Amino acid sequence: MKSLKNLLVPFIILIALVICAVVYFAVENIKGREPSETTSGMIDVVHYSTADIASVSVKNNTTGYTAIVSCTNNGSDIVYAYQGDEYSASEKYSQQKMGNYVSLLSSFSCNSKVSSDGNFAEYGLDKPRFKITINGTDGKNTVIYIGNDSPDPQFSYMYIDGSKDIYTITSTKAVISENTAVNFLDSVMIGLDFSEITSVHFDRKSDKLSVDANVTMGSNGIAAFTFVSPYNHPASNYFGHMMDTIAKLEISEFVNISQSELASYGLSDPAYHFSFDKKDGTKTELDLSKLINGYYYGRLSGINKYFMISEQLIDGLDLQETTLLDPYICYCYAKDYTSITGTYNGKTFKFELDVPDGKSIMATESTVKLDGRNAKIEDSFGRSYCSLLFESIACIKIGGVEMDAKVNTSSAAELTLSFIDRNYETTVYEFYKRDSDSYYVFKNGEYMSFYVYSREIFNNGGTDTYNYGYWKAFELLNDAISGNSNGIYDISKDL
Repeated sequence: MKSLKNLLVPFIILIALVICAVVYFAVENIKGREPSETTSGMIDVVHYSTADIASVSVKNNTTGYTAIVSCTNNGSDIVYAYQGDEYSASEKYSQQKMGNYVSLLSSFSCNSKVSSDGNFAEYGLDKPRFKITINGTDGKNTVIYIGNDSPDPQFSYMYIDGSKDIYTITSTKAVISENTAVNFLDSVMIGLDFSEITSVHFDRKSDKLSVDANVTMGSNGIAAFTFVSPYNHPASNYFGHMMDTIAKLEISEFVNISQSELASYGLSDPAYHFSFDKKDGTKTELDLSKLINGYYYGRLSGINKYFMISEQLIDGLDLQETTLLDPYICYCYAKDYTSITGTYNGKTFKFELDVPDGKSIMATESTVKLDGRNAKIEDSFGRSYCSLLFESIACIKIGGVEMDAKVNTSSAAELTLSFIDRNYETTVYEFYKRDSDSYYVFKNGEYMSFYVYSREIFNNGGTDTYNYGYWKAFELLNDAISGNSNGIYDISKDL
Protein backbone atom coordinates (compact mmCIF):
# COMPACT_ATOMS: atom_id res chain seq x y z
CA MET A 1 0.00 0.00 0.00
CA LYS A 2 2.86 2.32 0.81
CA SER A 3 4.28 1.94 -2.67
CA LEU A 4 0.84 2.74 -4.17
CA LYS A 5 0.62 5.89 -2.10
CA ASN A 6 4.11 6.83 -3.26
CA LEU A 7 2.88 6.51 -6.85
CA LEU A 8 -0.33 8.50 -6.27
CA VAL A 9 1.40 11.56 -4.85
CA PRO A 10 3.40 12.37 -8.00
CA PHE A 11 0.33 11.63 -10.16
CA ILE A 12 -1.83 14.03 -8.14
CA ILE A 13 0.90 16.69 -8.35
CA LEU A 14 1.09 16.16 -12.14
CA ILE A 15 -2.69 16.52 -12.50
CA ALA A 16 -2.59 19.72 -10.43
CA LEU A 17 0.18 21.12 -12.60
CA VAL A 18 -1.79 20.33 -15.78
CA ILE A 19 -4.89 22.05 -14.37
CA CYS A 20 -2.83 25.10 -13.40
CA ALA A 21 -1.31 25.24 -16.86
CA VAL A 22 -4.73 25.02 -18.54
CA VAL A 23 -6.13 27.76 -16.30
CA TYR A 24 -3.05 29.94 -16.88
CA PHE A 25 -3.20 29.68 -20.64
CA ALA A 26 -6.97 30.18 -20.66
CA VAL A 27 -6.61 33.34 -18.60
CA GLU A 28 -3.79 34.59 -20.81
CA ASN A 29 -5.91 33.85 -23.87
CA ILE A 30 -8.85 35.81 -22.44
CA LYS A 31 -6.53 38.64 -21.46
CA GLY A 32 -5.24 38.72 -25.03
CA ARG A 33 -8.75 39.28 -26.31
CA GLU A 34 -9.55 42.04 -23.87
CA PRO A 35 -9.01 45.65 -24.96
CA SER A 36 -5.55 46.63 -23.89
CA GLU A 37 -4.37 50.06 -22.80
CA THR A 38 -1.43 49.75 -25.18
CA THR A 39 -3.30 48.22 -28.07
CA SER A 40 -2.95 50.34 -31.21
CA GLY A 41 -4.98 48.09 -33.49
CA MET A 42 -8.75 48.24 -33.97
CA ILE A 43 -10.84 47.10 -31.00
CA ASP A 44 -14.47 46.17 -31.47
CA VAL A 45 -16.38 47.53 -28.46
CA VAL A 46 -19.86 47.95 -29.99
CA HIS A 47 -21.29 46.10 -32.93
CA TYR A 48 -24.90 45.77 -34.10
CA SER A 49 -26.34 44.40 -37.28
CA THR A 50 -28.66 47.07 -38.71
CA ALA A 51 -31.42 44.45 -38.76
CA ASP A 52 -31.14 44.25 -34.96
CA ILE A 53 -31.58 47.99 -34.40
CA ALA A 54 -34.94 49.52 -33.53
CA SER A 55 -33.63 53.10 -33.36
CA VAL A 56 -30.56 55.28 -33.11
CA SER A 57 -30.75 58.62 -31.33
CA VAL A 58 -28.12 61.30 -30.80
CA LYS A 59 -28.19 64.03 -28.19
CA ASN A 60 -25.96 66.96 -29.10
CA ASN A 61 -24.81 68.62 -25.89
CA THR A 62 -23.88 71.89 -27.65
CA THR A 63 -27.13 72.64 -29.46
CA GLY A 64 -29.53 70.57 -27.41
CA TYR A 65 -30.58 68.93 -30.67
CA THR A 66 -31.89 65.39 -30.62
CA ALA A 67 -31.97 63.31 -33.80
CA ILE A 68 -33.78 59.99 -33.84
CA VAL A 69 -33.85 57.65 -36.79
CA SER A 70 -36.01 54.58 -36.22
CA CYS A 71 -36.27 51.58 -38.45
CA THR A 72 -38.77 48.78 -38.74
CA ASN A 73 -38.75 45.68 -40.83
CA ASN A 74 -41.20 45.73 -43.71
CA GLY A 75 -41.00 42.24 -45.05
CA SER A 76 -37.36 41.82 -46.01
CA ASP A 77 -36.70 45.56 -46.25
CA ILE A 78 -35.81 48.02 -43.52
CA VAL A 79 -37.77 51.27 -43.64
CA TYR A 80 -36.46 54.30 -41.77
CA ALA A 81 -38.38 57.26 -40.35
CA TYR A 82 -36.96 60.52 -39.10
CA GLN A 83 -38.36 61.56 -35.69
CA GLY A 84 -35.95 64.19 -34.41
CA ASP A 85 -36.17 67.92 -33.73
CA GLU A 86 -37.20 70.10 -36.67
CA TYR A 87 -39.14 67.20 -38.13
CA SER A 88 -41.56 68.40 -40.80
CA ALA A 89 -44.34 66.29 -42.25
CA SER A 90 -44.03 68.26 -45.50
CA GLU A 91 -40.42 67.22 -46.01
CA LYS A 92 -39.25 64.01 -47.66
CA TYR A 93 -36.37 62.29 -45.88
CA SER A 94 -33.90 60.08 -47.69
CA GLN A 95 -33.99 56.37 -46.91
CA GLN A 96 -30.39 56.08 -48.12
CA LYS A 97 -29.10 58.91 -45.92
CA MET A 98 -30.92 57.56 -42.84
CA GLY A 99 -29.70 54.04 -43.60
CA ASN A 100 -26.10 55.23 -43.91
CA TYR A 101 -26.48 57.14 -40.63
CA VAL A 102 -27.73 54.07 -38.76
CA SER A 103 -25.01 51.93 -40.31
CA LEU A 104 -22.24 54.35 -39.31
CA LEU A 105 -23.45 54.56 -35.73
CA SER A 106 -24.20 50.86 -35.30
CA SER A 107 -20.62 49.82 -34.64
CA PHE A 108 -17.63 51.34 -32.87
CA SER A 109 -14.26 49.86 -33.67
CA CYS A 110 -11.81 51.82 -31.56
CA ASN A 111 -8.21 52.63 -32.31
CA SER A 112 -6.89 52.25 -28.77
CA LYS A 113 -7.84 52.15 -25.11
CA VAL A 114 -6.34 55.13 -23.30
CA SER A 115 -7.64 54.62 -19.77
CA SER A 116 -9.43 52.16 -17.50
CA ASP A 117 -9.76 54.55 -14.56
CA GLY A 118 -12.97 56.37 -15.43
CA ASN A 119 -11.15 59.72 -15.42
CA PHE A 120 -13.80 61.17 -17.71
CA ALA A 121 -13.13 64.88 -17.12
CA GLU A 122 -9.63 64.53 -18.53
CA TYR A 123 -11.11 63.53 -21.90
CA GLY A 124 -14.17 65.78 -21.99
CA LEU A 125 -16.44 62.88 -21.11
CA ASP A 126 -17.81 64.31 -17.90
CA LYS A 127 -19.83 66.63 -20.15
CA PRO A 128 -19.79 64.68 -23.41
CA ARG A 129 -20.52 66.36 -26.71
CA PHE A 130 -22.72 63.52 -27.89
CA LYS A 131 -24.84 60.85 -26.28
CA ILE A 132 -25.64 58.09 -28.76
CA THR A 133 -28.32 55.57 -27.82
CA ILE A 134 -28.76 52.38 -29.82
CA ASN A 135 -32.03 50.61 -29.04
CA GLY A 136 -32.03 46.98 -30.10
CA THR A 137 -35.03 45.04 -31.37
CA ASP A 138 -34.52 42.78 -28.34
CA GLY A 139 -35.41 45.66 -26.00
CA LYS A 140 -31.85 46.23 -24.81
CA ASN A 141 -29.92 49.40 -25.48
CA THR A 142 -26.35 50.64 -25.59
CA VAL A 143 -25.34 54.20 -24.75
CA ILE A 144 -22.11 55.67 -26.12
CA TYR A 145 -20.63 59.01 -25.10
CA ILE A 146 -18.21 61.05 -27.24
CA GLY A 147 -16.03 63.72 -25.63
CA ASN A 148 -13.13 65.84 -26.85
CA ASP A 149 -10.97 65.28 -29.89
CA SER A 150 -7.54 63.85 -29.18
CA PRO A 151 -4.37 65.89 -29.90
CA ASP A 152 -4.49 64.21 -33.28
CA PRO A 153 -7.83 65.60 -34.55
CA GLN A 154 -8.45 62.43 -36.52
CA PHE A 155 -9.65 60.82 -33.30
CA SER A 156 -12.16 61.48 -30.52
CA TYR A 157 -12.54 60.01 -27.03
CA MET A 158 -15.47 57.78 -26.10
CA TYR A 159 -16.78 55.40 -23.48
CA ILE A 160 -19.75 53.10 -23.08
CA ASP A 161 -22.26 53.73 -20.32
CA GLY A 162 -21.55 51.42 -17.38
CA SER A 163 -17.84 51.09 -18.14
CA LYS A 164 -14.77 53.03 -17.00
CA ASP A 165 -12.81 52.20 -20.15
CA ILE A 166 -12.03 55.15 -22.42
CA TYR A 167 -11.16 54.63 -26.07
CA THR A 168 -10.22 56.66 -29.15
CA ILE A 169 -12.42 56.38 -32.22
CA THR A 170 -12.24 58.01 -35.63
CA SER A 171 -13.56 61.57 -35.49
CA THR A 172 -15.90 60.64 -38.35
CA LYS A 173 -18.28 59.34 -35.66
CA ALA A 174 -18.38 62.78 -34.05
CA VAL A 175 -18.88 64.48 -37.41
CA ILE A 176 -21.81 62.23 -38.35
CA SER A 177 -23.28 62.78 -34.88
CA GLU A 178 -23.65 66.48 -35.71
CA ASN A 179 -26.23 65.72 -38.39
CA THR A 180 -29.51 67.53 -38.05
CA ALA A 181 -32.84 67.22 -39.84
CA VAL A 182 -31.56 69.07 -42.88
CA ASN A 183 -28.88 66.42 -43.46
CA PHE A 184 -31.50 63.73 -44.00
CA LEU A 185 -33.56 65.56 -46.63
CA ASP A 186 -34.06 63.74 -49.88
CA SER A 187 -32.23 65.02 -52.96
CA VAL A 188 -34.00 67.64 -55.06
CA MET A 189 -33.67 67.85 -58.82
CA ILE A 190 -34.07 71.33 -60.26
CA GLY A 191 -35.34 69.45 -63.31
CA LEU A 192 -36.18 72.31 -65.68
CA ASP A 193 -37.47 71.41 -69.15
CA PHE A 194 -36.40 74.05 -71.66
CA SER A 195 -39.40 73.29 -73.85
CA GLU A 196 -41.40 74.93 -71.03
CA ILE A 197 -39.02 77.90 -70.61
CA THR A 198 -39.38 81.15 -72.55
CA SER A 199 -36.34 83.07 -71.28
CA VAL A 200 -33.42 82.93 -68.87
CA HIS A 201 -31.54 85.56 -66.91
CA PHE A 202 -27.98 85.36 -65.57
CA ASP A 203 -26.17 87.81 -63.25
CA ARG A 204 -22.54 87.59 -62.19
CA LYS A 205 -21.28 89.87 -59.45
CA SER A 206 -17.53 89.69 -60.18
CA ASP A 207 -17.73 91.58 -63.49
CA LYS A 208 -21.31 92.90 -63.20
CA LEU A 209 -22.39 90.74 -66.13
CA SER A 210 -26.18 90.74 -66.53
CA VAL A 211 -27.74 89.05 -69.56
CA ASP A 212 -31.18 87.96 -70.74
CA ALA A 213 -31.67 85.29 -73.37
CA ASN A 214 -34.67 83.87 -75.16
CA VAL A 215 -35.03 80.10 -75.48
CA THR A 216 -36.00 78.25 -78.65
CA MET A 217 -36.12 74.51 -79.11
CA GLY A 218 -34.45 73.01 -82.16
CA SER A 219 -35.85 70.12 -84.17
CA ASN A 220 -33.19 67.97 -82.49
CA GLY A 221 -34.73 68.71 -79.08
CA ILE A 222 -31.77 70.86 -78.00
CA ALA A 223 -32.42 74.35 -76.62
CA ALA A 224 -30.82 77.34 -78.34
CA PHE A 225 -30.28 80.65 -76.54
CA THR A 226 -30.26 84.13 -78.07
CA PHE A 227 -29.24 87.13 -75.98
CA VAL A 228 -31.73 89.97 -76.09
CA SER A 229 -30.12 92.16 -73.44
CA PRO A 230 -27.76 93.96 -73.21
CA TYR A 231 -27.05 92.94 -76.83
CA ASN A 232 -28.86 91.01 -79.52
CA HIS A 233 -26.71 88.06 -80.45
CA PRO A 234 -26.78 84.26 -80.31
CA ALA A 235 -25.28 82.62 -77.23
CA SER A 236 -22.41 80.15 -77.54
CA ASN A 237 -22.56 76.43 -76.84
CA TYR A 238 -20.69 77.19 -73.61
CA PHE A 239 -23.59 79.29 -72.36
CA GLY A 240 -26.03 76.58 -73.41
CA HIS A 241 -23.99 73.94 -71.57
CA MET A 242 -23.92 76.04 -68.40
CA MET A 243 -27.69 76.52 -68.52
CA ASP A 244 -28.26 72.84 -69.18
CA THR A 245 -26.04 71.97 -66.20
CA ILE A 246 -28.02 74.30 -63.92
CA ALA A 247 -31.36 72.96 -65.20
CA LYS A 248 -30.33 69.39 -64.33
CA LEU A 249 -28.65 70.06 -60.98
CA GLU A 250 -29.31 67.59 -58.21
CA ILE A 251 -29.26 69.17 -54.76
CA SER A 252 -28.24 66.49 -52.30
CA GLU A 253 -26.44 68.30 -49.47
CA PHE A 254 -28.55 70.68 -47.41
CA VAL A 255 -27.07 72.85 -44.67
CA ASN A 256 -28.37 74.90 -41.76
CA ILE A 257 -27.44 78.55 -42.27
CA SER A 258 -28.84 81.23 -39.97
CA GLN A 259 -29.62 84.76 -41.11
CA SER A 260 -26.57 86.02 -39.27
CA GLU A 261 -24.38 83.54 -41.18
CA LEU A 262 -25.58 84.40 -44.70
CA ALA A 263 -22.72 86.82 -45.32
CA SER A 264 -20.03 84.32 -44.33
CA TYR A 265 -21.55 81.79 -46.75
CA GLY A 266 -21.70 84.37 -49.54
CA LEU A 267 -25.49 84.41 -49.68
CA SER A 268 -26.30 87.89 -48.38
CA ASP A 269 -25.10 89.16 -51.76
CA PRO A 270 -24.87 86.09 -54.06
CA ALA A 271 -22.10 85.89 -56.63
CA TYR A 272 -24.40 84.31 -59.23
CA HIS A 273 -28.12 84.58 -59.92
CA PHE A 274 -30.23 82.61 -62.39
CA SER A 275 -33.87 83.14 -63.28
CA PHE A 276 -35.97 80.94 -65.56
CA ASP A 277 -39.31 82.27 -66.89
CA LYS A 278 -41.81 79.54 -67.76
CA LYS A 279 -44.62 79.53 -70.28
CA ASP A 280 -47.17 79.10 -67.48
CA GLY A 281 -46.10 82.44 -65.97
CA THR A 282 -44.14 81.01 -63.07
CA LYS A 283 -40.47 81.61 -62.39
CA THR A 284 -37.66 79.54 -60.89
CA GLU A 285 -34.77 81.44 -59.30
CA LEU A 286 -31.42 80.18 -58.10
CA ASP A 287 -28.75 82.03 -56.10
CA LEU A 288 -25.20 80.74 -55.69
CA SER A 289 -22.34 81.98 -53.54
CA LYS A 290 -18.79 82.39 -54.72
CA LEU A 291 -16.66 79.25 -54.53
CA ILE A 292 -15.83 78.49 -50.88
CA ASN A 293 -13.46 75.59 -50.14
CA GLY A 294 -14.58 73.65 -53.21
CA TYR A 295 -18.33 74.29 -52.77
CA TYR A 296 -20.99 76.72 -53.90
CA TYR A 297 -23.71 77.49 -51.35
CA GLY A 298 -27.15 78.26 -52.67
CA ARG A 299 -30.87 78.70 -52.36
CA LEU A 300 -33.65 77.81 -54.78
CA SER A 301 -37.08 79.37 -55.00
CA GLY A 302 -39.74 77.09 -53.56
CA ILE A 303 -37.31 75.45 -51.13
CA ASN A 304 -36.77 77.06 -47.74
CA LYS A 305 -33.47 75.26 -47.17
CA TYR A 306 -29.93 76.24 -48.09
CA PHE A 307 -27.68 73.76 -49.81
CA MET A 308 -24.11 73.15 -50.98
CA ILE A 309 -22.93 71.89 -54.37
CA SER A 310 -19.46 70.67 -55.32
CA GLU A 311 -17.63 72.82 -57.85
CA GLN A 312 -17.25 69.67 -59.97
CA LEU A 313 -20.99 69.68 -60.70
CA ILE A 314 -21.18 73.14 -62.31
CA ASP A 315 -19.37 74.39 -65.42
CA GLY A 316 -19.02 77.81 -66.96
CA LEU A 317 -19.90 80.20 -64.14
CA ASP A 318 -16.73 82.25 -64.61
CA LEU A 319 -16.19 81.98 -68.36
CA GLN A 320 -15.30 85.25 -70.07
CA GLU A 321 -18.22 87.20 -71.47
CA THR A 322 -16.97 86.76 -75.04
CA THR A 323 -16.87 82.98 -74.49
CA LEU A 324 -20.56 82.99 -73.54
CA LEU A 325 -21.33 84.72 -76.85
CA ASP A 326 -21.43 83.04 -80.24
CA PRO A 327 -17.88 83.97 -81.31
CA TYR A 328 -18.74 85.35 -84.75
CA ILE A 329 -20.25 88.68 -85.81
CA CYS A 330 -22.33 87.26 -88.66
CA TYR A 331 -22.03 83.48 -88.81
CA CYS A 332 -24.12 82.19 -91.73
CA TYR A 333 -24.56 79.47 -94.37
CA ALA A 334 -23.99 79.96 -98.10
CA LYS A 335 -27.32 78.30 -98.94
CA ASP A 336 -29.22 81.10 -97.19
CA TYR A 337 -27.87 84.06 -99.17
CA THR A 338 -27.96 85.35 -102.75
CA SER A 339 -25.28 88.02 -102.43
CA ILE A 340 -22.76 89.66 -100.11
CA THR A 341 -21.42 93.10 -101.00
CA GLY A 342 -18.33 94.56 -99.37
CA THR A 343 -16.90 98.08 -99.45
CA TYR A 344 -13.60 99.55 -98.26
CA ASN A 345 -11.56 102.58 -99.15
CA GLY A 346 -13.57 103.37 -102.29
CA LYS A 347 -13.53 99.76 -103.53
CA THR A 348 -16.51 97.40 -103.76
CA PHE A 349 -16.96 93.68 -104.43
CA LYS A 350 -20.17 91.74 -105.05
CA PHE A 351 -20.11 88.06 -104.13
CA GLU A 352 -23.11 86.26 -105.69
CA LEU A 353 -24.28 82.88 -104.42
CA ASP A 354 -26.69 80.21 -105.57
CA VAL A 355 -25.95 77.17 -103.42
CA PRO A 356 -28.72 74.52 -103.16
CA ASP A 357 -29.54 73.18 -99.70
CA GLY A 358 -27.32 70.24 -98.86
CA LYS A 359 -24.72 71.11 -101.50
CA SER A 360 -21.25 72.59 -101.07
CA ILE A 361 -20.22 75.94 -102.49
CA MET A 362 -18.07 74.13 -105.07
CA ALA A 363 -20.71 71.56 -106.08
CA THR A 364 -21.61 71.32 -109.76
CA GLU A 365 -25.12 72.52 -108.88
CA SER A 366 -23.78 75.68 -107.18
CA THR A 367 -23.16 78.98 -108.92
CA VAL A 368 -20.70 81.41 -107.35
CA LYS A 369 -19.55 84.70 -108.88
CA LEU A 370 -17.36 87.60 -107.87
CA ASP A 371 -18.26 90.81 -109.67
CA GLY A 372 -19.99 88.78 -112.37
CA ARG A 373 -17.09 86.35 -112.94
CA ASN A 374 -16.97 82.64 -112.14
CA ALA A 375 -15.46 82.37 -108.67
CA LYS A 376 -15.13 78.59 -108.45
CA ILE A 377 -11.34 78.56 -108.54
CA GLU A 378 -9.18 76.23 -106.44
CA ASP A 379 -5.54 75.44 -105.83
CA SER A 380 -3.69 72.25 -106.78
CA PHE A 381 -4.71 70.67 -103.47
CA GLY A 382 -8.45 71.29 -103.98
CA ARG A 383 -8.80 74.28 -101.65
CA SER A 384 -11.32 76.67 -103.23
CA TYR A 385 -10.83 80.42 -103.04
CA CYS A 386 -14.56 81.17 -103.03
CA SER A 387 -14.91 78.96 -99.96
CA LEU A 388 -12.05 80.88 -98.40
CA LEU A 389 -13.82 84.21 -98.99
CA PHE A 390 -17.16 82.99 -97.65
CA GLU A 391 -15.59 81.40 -94.56
CA SER A 392 -13.57 84.54 -93.76
CA ILE A 393 -16.79 86.60 -93.88
CA ALA A 394 -18.92 84.13 -91.92
CA CYS A 395 -16.21 83.71 -89.26
CA ILE A 396 -15.33 87.30 -88.34
CA LYS A 397 -14.61 86.84 -84.64
CA ILE A 398 -15.77 89.17 -81.90
CA GLY A 399 -12.74 90.77 -80.29
CA GLY A 400 -14.45 92.09 -77.18
CA VAL A 401 -17.49 93.73 -75.62
CA GLU A 402 -17.62 97.48 -75.02
CA MET A 403 -21.06 98.54 -73.90
CA ASP A 404 -20.66 102.29 -73.44
CA ALA A 405 -18.42 103.10 -76.39
CA LYS A 406 -18.64 106.60 -77.81
CA VAL A 407 -18.63 105.83 -81.54
CA ASN A 408 -18.21 108.71 -84.00
CA THR A 409 -20.78 107.99 -86.72
CA SER A 410 -20.80 111.49 -88.20
CA SER A 411 -18.88 110.18 -91.21
CA ALA A 412 -19.40 106.98 -93.20
CA ALA A 413 -18.19 103.65 -91.88
CA GLU A 414 -14.73 102.61 -93.06
CA LEU A 415 -15.99 99.18 -94.18
CA THR A 416 -19.41 97.64 -94.84
CA LEU A 417 -20.79 94.19 -95.55
CA SER A 418 -24.30 93.91 -96.96
CA PHE A 419 -26.09 90.54 -97.01
CA ILE A 420 -29.20 89.75 -99.08
CA ASP A 421 -30.93 86.49 -98.14
CA ARG A 422 -33.28 84.29 -100.15
CA ASN A 423 -36.26 86.19 -98.74
CA TYR A 424 -34.81 89.44 -100.20
CA GLU A 425 -34.12 90.83 -96.74
CA THR A 426 -30.98 92.94 -96.35
CA THR A 427 -28.65 92.97 -93.34
CA VAL A 428 -25.89 95.56 -93.23
CA TYR A 429 -22.78 95.48 -91.01
CA GLU A 430 -20.71 98.65 -90.64
CA PHE A 431 -17.20 98.91 -89.22
CA TYR A 432 -16.08 102.16 -87.52
CA LYS A 433 -12.52 102.81 -86.45
CA ARG A 434 -11.95 102.11 -82.74
CA ASP A 435 -8.17 102.37 -82.67
CA SER A 436 -5.27 101.42 -84.92
CA ASP A 437 -6.02 97.72 -84.46
CA SER A 438 -9.80 97.37 -84.08
CA TYR A 439 -13.26 98.40 -85.29
CA TYR A 440 -16.64 98.95 -83.64
CA VAL A 441 -19.41 96.97 -85.37
CA PHE A 442 -22.95 98.15 -86.18
CA LYS A 443 -25.76 95.96 -87.46
CA ASN A 444 -28.54 97.67 -89.42
CA GLY A 445 -27.55 100.99 -87.90
CA GLU A 446 -27.45 99.75 -84.29
CA TYR A 447 -24.25 99.39 -82.30
CA MET A 448 -23.77 95.70 -81.52
CA SER A 449 -21.71 96.46 -78.37
CA PHE A 450 -18.83 94.52 -79.92
CA TYR A 451 -15.55 95.32 -81.61
CA VAL A 452 -13.39 93.20 -83.92
CA TYR A 453 -9.66 93.22 -84.46
CA SER A 454 -8.21 94.40 -87.77
CA ARG A 455 -6.73 90.96 -88.45
CA GLU A 456 -10.27 89.66 -89.03
CA ILE A 457 -10.37 91.93 -92.06
CA PHE A 458 -6.83 92.47 -93.30
CA ASN A 459 -4.74 89.47 -92.25
CA ASN A 460 -2.78 87.96 -95.15
CA GLY A 461 -2.26 84.28 -94.45
CA GLY A 462 0.06 83.68 -97.40
CA THR A 463 -0.07 79.99 -98.28
CA ASP A 464 -2.14 79.32 -95.15
CA THR A 465 -5.60 79.64 -96.68
CA TYR A 466 -7.30 79.20 -93.30
CA ASN A 467 -5.79 82.36 -91.87
CA TYR A 468 -7.12 85.24 -93.98
CA GLY A 469 -9.07 88.36 -93.12
CA TYR A 470 -12.08 88.77 -95.35
CA TRP A 471 -10.82 91.75 -97.40
CA LYS A 472 -7.52 89.99 -98.12
CA ALA A 473 -9.52 86.87 -98.99
CA PHE A 474 -11.46 88.96 -101.54
CA GLU A 475 -8.23 90.25 -103.05
CA LEU A 476 -6.84 86.69 -103.22
CA LEU A 477 -9.98 85.39 -104.95
CA ASN A 478 -9.83 88.31 -107.37
CA ASP A 479 -6.19 87.41 -108.22
CA ALA A 480 -7.13 83.72 -108.58
CA ILE A 481 -9.91 84.54 -111.06
CA SER A 482 -7.55 86.70 -113.08
CA GLY A 483 -4.57 84.36 -112.99
CA ASN A 484 -6.05 80.85 -112.98
CA SER A 485 -5.32 78.18 -115.56
CA ASN A 486 -8.26 75.85 -116.18
CA GLY A 487 -9.73 76.72 -112.79
CA ILE A 488 -6.46 76.16 -110.90
CA TYR A 489 -4.45 78.89 -109.16
CA ASP A 490 -1.59 78.38 -106.71
CA ILE A 491 -0.35 81.03 -104.33
CA SER A 492 3.25 82.02 -104.82
CA LYS A 493 5.36 81.05 -101.81
CA ASP A 494 7.11 84.37 -102.20
CA LEU A 495 3.97 86.30 -101.20
